[in-house]
Amino acid sequence: MPNADSLGWAPTAPPPCAFAGHDPEQEIDLKPESSEEATHRWTVTLGILGIAATMVSGELLKRRGIFRIPEAVIGLLVGVAAGGLSEMFESQTMAEDESFDDEFFMVWLLPPIIFAAGYNMNVPAFFDNLGPTMLLAFGGTVLSAAVVGACVYLAGQLGLAYRLSLLASFFFGSLISATDPVTVLAIFKVIGVRDDIFAVIFGESVLNDAVAIVLARTILSFNTPDADISLLTCLQAATVFCSIFLGSMLIGSLGGTLSALLFKGLGLARVDDKVPLEAALCFAFPWSCYYAAEALELSGIVAILFCGIAMATYARPNLSPHARTLTTELFETLAAIAEAFVFNYLGMAFFTFPILSGGQQSPAGGTVWRLALVTMLACFVGRLHAFLLLPLTNALRMRSARRTARELVAAAESDAQHRATSYLEAAQRSLLSTAHAFVVWFSGLRGGVAFAIAAAAYGDHAFSQCGDEGEPRPCDPAVEISPDLAILQATLLIAVFTIVFFGGAIKDVSLACDVLAKPAAEAAEEASSTCSGRLAATAAPGKGLPRTRSMRARWLHINERYIMPQLTVDGAGGGRAGGRLGDAELPSRCTSNCGLLAAQGHAGWATEMVPTKAREGGALCSTLPADAGAGGEGSPAPGGACARGSDGHPPKEHALAIASRLLESDDDSGRDASRGGRRSLGGSDEGLSVEHQRV
Repeated sequence: MPNADSLGWAPTAPPPCAFAGHDPEQEIDLKPESSEEATHRWTVTLGILGIAATMVSGELLKRRGIFRIPEAVIGLLVGVAAGGLSEMFESQTMAEDESFDDEFFMVWLLPPIIFAAGYNMNVPAFFDNLGPTMLLAFGGTVLSAAVVGACVYLAGQLGLAYRLSLLASFFFGSLISATDPVTVLAIFKVIGVRDDIFAVIFGESVLNDAVAIVLARTILSFNTPDADISLLTCLQAATVFCSIFLGSMLIGSLGGTLSALLFKGLGLARVDDKVPLEAALCFAFPWSCYYAAEALELSGIVAILFCGIAMATYARPNLSPHARTLTTELFETLAAIAEAFVFNYLGMAFFTFPILSGGQQSPAGGTVWRLALVTMLACFVGRLHAFLLLPLTNALRMRSARRTARELVAAAESDAQHRATSYLEAAQRSLLSTAHAFVVWFSGLRGGVAFAIAAAAYGDHAFSQCGDEGEPRPCDPAVEISPDLAILQATLLIAVFTIVFFGGAIKDVSLACDVLAKPAAEAAEEASSTCSGRLAATAAPGKGLPRTRSMRARWLHINERYIMPQLTVDGAGGGRAGGRLGDAELPSRCTSNCGLLAAQGHAGWATEMVPTKAREGGALCSTLPADAGAGGEGSPAPGGACARGSDGHPPKEHALAIASRLLESDDDSGRDASRGGRRSLGGSDEGLSVEHQRV
């Protein structure tokens, strides 16, 4: 039998200096490596302190009501200072560590931001405004890319700016159409804008990033020597674009659905001290979806976005209250850190990329500046689609509303005319005006996503050839810059300009366009009227089934009746297993309870019953009937319409008592509520069990 010595496995005595992880032959290089490692660690320390300085400075400015210097601008300045230090000390190691890495951005910075956006979004408000959001994100992005690409190409052909090829022009148009209104949304949260405006801009920006990435990737597929650009290949590219987006959306939705089934099956919310496990599992699914989509050559960003939306809708109700609060705040924290680092990254790029240096085609170096100026003007023109698409959504909404009103009148019920009028008035109040369209247009800032796409193209030498389209030749760095570098320079200049000037002026624009949220009492009265109009049209007396034939109404009915019971605890996103919402999850303002009231047969009135720390400071908006109070039949609601405690916030016991009264008012209709939409109440005063369902 062979032994270890005969097989050559016998241990030999190590040399004196050969301890673990050390090669004595490299001892001469130990000091230089140690110096570089120390520089690397100082660079990391500088980056961490830069993130902290950005967040602290932004918070101090917000406290003082200074919005003309957004946190993003502070982040840019901190990044410029960090890049300047590397230039001052002439440290190549520090410069390499600070260089913008598009792969690092796409894998470690953008996914947390996108997932947190999907997981923490106001899902009811998002789906209430799904029509304009989808039109702006898909149709608007494609229109903007086409307009910008055509303008840039024509300007180059006329000698007004740097000449880009047709393919490079439309690639530039697609990446620069990626909006990044992190600054705008941060200010919106502080000053408090209307929920519909916030939802449209928020939803458009999240979906727009994914659309722009997939669109740019699709255009790059034509960047081959033997590429044939024809109508057929364009249709094939459109098919590829749709398949990538739909496939990625399917993977994300499937991941979110599986997470809901897992949490429901494990029942961790019923077991004490399982909050860390719940939070850890919440991390597993989104990043699994991201890498699965990337492995299938789809879009990980799209997958992780829809995973977040699906988990917010179906998985989060199956978590315990503490786990729900923990995951919400934890994902928000990661997103905030990533956003701050993105702006630091952009500031460093002025020194880590040849943004303001390199060979130029004109002695003064004015070509790239003119390209940035032409592209910026083209972006303003391309962004005008907001004034076209939002009125289109208004027309579609009113068309649907008139059809529903005609159905109500045709029902020949005693109060049909009144119900039809109420529904039309509610639909009219939900329309977006020209002033709202201007705010949407103004909020189209450019930022990290656009620059990351440009940096990836520059790193891959996607457009490194100069000369005419038919006769490409290698660029001479001494006298000219390559098209991909010109795109990179123009992208960063546009991003910085829009962040500084548009981000700093968004508060004044919001005030001038009157898009701020109304005071709590006035908002409650208007929301109650709107809810009454919707309720009158969608619920028959004593029944909770939809009466309209719209796709949205059908989806809501299918979701409530078939999907929610299978994926969530107790079938409605609440119940005994931790169905109560914590303060961190309550909506930003009072939300209509039409689904609850329709299911319980209260077709004659509507209620606002959501305890919330509203943007204006916190008010419990409750427009309640006389018999909805906790004191018995005919007693008034505790505290009136907007009750406040001694601390300025509403007593939560009032809302609990009101909810108990509503849910117990009719046992028979309460049992039927599982078909249409319901709310169940937890046994303590920690919060309400709410499945926010807007009919």
